[in-house]
Amino acid sequence: MSQPKINRRGWLSWFLQKRRRERAATLGILLTSDGHGRLSWTGNGPAEFGFSIGFSADGVTWNDTFAVTGGQLYRDCSGTAGYFRVAQSAANGMVLPPYSNTVQSDGL
Repeated sequence: MSQPKINRRGWLSWFLQKRRRERAATLGILLTSDGHGRLSWTGNGPAEFGFSIGFSADGVTWNDTFAVTGGQLYRDCSGTAGYFRVAQSAANGMVLPPYSNTVQSDGL
């Protein structure tokens, strides 16, 4: 029996659809801020153990200190100047990547 002819377009569309489905299976988080530390975020799925908010004064070294539980999708961190990001929390309190985008607060 002869081998079927390779269809490059068919393979490429299969590969791209597979990649889209794998990316959609992970929790994506979009973080927004008013610029003064009032944070809100949306995710394409629920976080079973809540979220963890990471803080950085310089945008390089991160400290995940703020925990948000109970299905809340906001936190008021006004008065703290720096950078923030959000990630999903695990049962043991550790942070599960992927992280959200980074937003900056002026600390007012």
